[in-house]
Parts: sequence; C-alpha cells; structure tokens
Amino acid sequence: MAGPPPSIPRRLLAGLGVLWRVLRSNPLSLFGFVLIVVIGVVALLVVVDPPLLVPYGPQQLTGAYLQGPSSKHWFGTDANSFDIYSNVMLALPLDLGIGVLVAGTALLAGGSLGLLAGFFDAPRTVGGAASVVILRVTDVFLSFPSLILALALTRVLGLGVGPTVLAIGLTWWPFYVRLVRGEVLAVKNLPYVVAARASGVSEWRILGRHVLRNILEPVVVYFTLDIGTVLVTYSTIGFVGVASKYPGPQPEWGAMLAFYQSSGAINAYPWEVLAPGAAIFVTVFAFSLLGDGLRDILDPRTRRAFVRSTTGHEPPSEVPAATLPSGTVPSVGVSPDRGATT
Repeated sequence: MAGPPPSIPRRLLAGLGVLWRVLRSNPLSLFGFVLIVVIGVVALLVVVDPPLLVPYGPQQLTGAYLQGPSSKHWFGTDANSFDIYSNVMLALPLDLGIGVLVAGTALLAGGSLGLLAGFFDAPRTVGGAASVVILRVTDVFLSFPSLILALALTRVLGLGVGPTVLAIGLTWWPFYVRLVRGEVLAVKNLPYVVAARASGVSEWRILGRHVLRNILEPVVVYFTLDIGTVLVTYSTIGFVGVASKYPGPQPEWGAMLAFYQSSGAINAYPWEVLAPGAAIFVTVFAFSLLGDGLRDILDPRTRRAFVRSTTGHEPPSEVPAATLPSGTVPSVGVSPDRGATT
C-alpha cells in the first residue's frame, strides 16, 4: 500500500513564509514583484500568441487617423493610422529581452573576470599578473562614457538591433568586474575562508563554495537594477536612430519616441509620445522596485528586522509585585511563565 504523498519540505515553507512577511512589510517591493510578473507574462503571451493581446500588426492600417485614446484604440492612433497600443505591446518582448540579455551576458563575463582578478590577486604570481591585465583593460573601457562608447561601436559594427546589442554588451562588462572584484576582496580573507584554506580545501572549491556564495547578494541586486539601465540605454540609442527603425516590422520604444517627436505634433497629439514613454518608465520602475525588494530579502539583517516587525510579539510584561511570594524580588525582563529569580 502506497504511503501518503511527500509533503513540501519545511525549509521551503519557512522560506516562503519569510519571503511573504518581508514583502508584506514593504508594499512597494510587493508591488514591484507583482508588476515584474505581469510584465513577464504579457511579454511571453505577445511572443507565443500575439492576437491574444495585440489587435493589430506593427504596420497594419486601421483606417482611423490621429484618433485619441478610446475603447477601440487604447493608446490612440497616429498619422499613418497605426494602432499605438499594438506597437507598444509588440515592442515589449524586444526591449525586455535586450535588457535581460545584455545585463546577463555582462554579469557572466564581467563577473567571471572579477572573481579571478579579486581572488587570485597576489603579487609575483600568474594570478596577480592576470589581475593587473584585467584591471587595466577594464580601466580603459571605464574611461569612456558607456553611452558614447556604445554609439561609436554601433557606427563601426553597423546599424540594426544586433550590432547595437553587441555594442552595448562590449561596454557593459567592466562595471561587473569592478563590483565583483571589490566584493571578493572584502570576503576572501575572512575567518571562515582562512579556516577552509587551513583545512586543506582547494582554492577553486573555496572560490565556488565560500566566496561566490557570499557575494551574490549585492551582485543580484545590481543585476536587477541594471536591466532597467540597459533598457534605457538601448532606447536612447534607438531614439538617436542608429538601432531600430520605426515604422518597421519590429517596433521599439526608443524608435517610436524618435519618430513621433520628429513629426512635430506632440502638443496636438501627445498620446503618440506618452505611450512608449510610459512603457519605458513603468518597466524601469518595476525593476527598481524589484531590486529594492531583493536587497531586503537577501540581506539577513534587514530580513530579520522585517520578520520581527511583522510577528506581532510583545515584550514580556513585568510581574506585578502583589502576585509574587513574600520575600521574592522580581528580575528585570523575566516573564511570569519562566518564573522569577531570587
């Protein structure tokens, strides 16, 4: 006879409980988590089944010219009779995917170099020489503003989405090198790392199990915030006109802003610019709230403070002197159920 189905591990339930208490105590973080989930689901549905959420194609004529927002055209239409809502929704997977792709690639490349440059940074060793080379190359890239350098690389690599993403990626990894190296330098000489090394644990095992696991908190938070920064950078390059083109088969928020701004009809038809601009703002704002919430969840001290603030426990009350036996002196901070000491 089969036994009862295995229950969910208590550790998982406890972790979910802590997560819920932290989010509940910080409404903005909870709102950011929910907003990110909604944005991700919407982007996935637009990719899998566009007609489910998008009533018109990117260059489909609707026959309605320069109409304001209505129940049929939520964000209005433009001079070409394009449905602005449909184009904003179709641009969501591209902009969101570019933000995650560039930030994730920069995290893997720059984070790996930062780990090596920080952990093996010892004088007169191969690791120390490699660390010097990594840092000098990083300094060269950081000496230029990332947006200006990305624009210059885009002109060299060519116009289009692919070359622009590659150009941004080539300018983004140095930030993670500096971040990860600094965290590694702060951790690698702590007592538990020294104890592991004294116990005979290999350097690579120490790097993976003791150092990497203890620097993830600031790196994950920075990565979450960085997705919004990459999105703004790509939209800026698209606004300049060297990335995506609009109107086109694949809409993009920055290119939409550039096209409608160049038409010179912002005052008469403000919904043309407000729709893609609001899409950029909401997405970046959601990732900012998510990063703030992750910082509260991943930081043990902040997490414990939030949990204590939501448990509702009151400090033990003082024992009235009348209820104590004669000759007994109540101790400060001792609750009645544990008894008083003489």
